[in-house]
Amino acid sequence: MTDAGRRPLVVYSGPAPSFAVVQRVLAEGFETRLVDPTPQSVLPAFHACDAFLDASMKVELGADDIGKATRLRLISTATTGATHIDADALAARGVELMTLKGQTALLGGLTPAAEHSWALLMACARKLPSAVSSVAAGDWDRVRFPGMMLKGRTIGLVGMGRIGGWMARYADAFGMNVLYHDPHADGAPVHATAVDLDTLASRADVISVHVHATPDTRGMIDRRVVSRFKPGAIFINTSRGEITDEVALVDALDQGVLAAVGVDVLTGEPEIRDNVLWQYAQHHDNVVITPHIGGFCPDAVDIVTEFAAQRIAEFFRA
Repeated sequence: MTDAGRRPLVVYSGPAPSFAVVQRVLAEGFETRLVDPTPQSVLPAFHACDAFLDASMKVELGADDIGKATRLRLISTATTGATHIDADALAARGVELMTLKGQTALLGGLTPAAEHSWALLMACARKLPSAVSSVAAGDWDRVRFPGMMLKGRTIGLVGMGRIGGWMARYADAFGMNVLYHDPHADGAPVHATAVDLDTLASRADVISVHVHATPDTRGMIDRRVVSRFKPGAIFINTSRGEITDEVALVDALDQGVLAAVGVDVLTGEPEIRDNVLWQYAQHHDNVVITPHIGGFCPDAVDIVTEFAAQRIAEFFRA
C-alpha cells in the first residue's frame, strides 16, 4: 500500500491483449491502467503512477518526465533493453529499474527474436520481398532473383547469448559453419568456433548481430569492421540500430560489398524517416526492414509481461 492506504497505481503500456495478464497478477491490492503506447497517452498517466510496466518501448522517458512522476517507485519492463529510459535520472530519484536482462531462466526458452532473425536471413538470402513484389505486379521472372545456398556457407554471430545460441542451432541444421565473437560468452554449441571480430567479419558469408546495447557495444560494427566484410555478404541486425554504423552499411551496399541487409531495428526508431538505411531502402530492394517485431509474439509477450507484473507485486509487498 501507499500513503493513506491508497492502492498503488500501475500503468501498463504494451500490446492490449496482454493487459489481461497484468490485471490477473495485480488483481489484489493494485489499481491497473492500460494506456496506448503514444506520448499523448503514456506521459500523463506515467506522471501519476506508482509503477510503470513497459512492454512497448515506444515512448521515451527522459529526466523531465521522470522528475514529474513524483509518486514513481518502480519501472518494470518486459524487455531486456531499456535504452528509451533515462536510467541516471531514475537512479538520482532512487527509483528502481527492472529489466529482463540477465533473467536467463525465463528467457532461455523464448525463441521469437531468434526465429525472426532467421526469417530476415532467409528473406535476404532468397530475395523474398522483391520476388513476392514482382509476382504481385504480374511478372514471372526467376532469373532476377538468384538465391544464396546456405549449406556450406559460414555464419558469423556477434554475440553468443540466448538469441545467438539459437541462431547457431538453426545454422547447424542448415549445414552452415558457425563462427562467433563474444568475450563474455558462457558456453556455446560445440559446433561453434570463437574468433575475434575482425576474423568473423572477413570470413563470414552472413553476419548476424545479437548483443545488448551498452557503452561497449554501441558502434562496435563500425566502418573499419564493415570494410572487412566479404563481397556478397549479408548483414542482419535485430539488436539495436546504435550498434552499427548505418552510413557505413549503406556505403557497402552502394559499393556492392554487401549483397543485402536485414534489420529489425534502426537508429532513432520510431522516428525513422531521417535514417539513412531507411532512406536507402526506399529506392533499393536489397534491404529488408521490419518495425522491431522480433520478440513480438502474443504467447511470448504474455510470459514476459506476467514476469514483469509479478516483480511489481513482490516489490510493493516486500
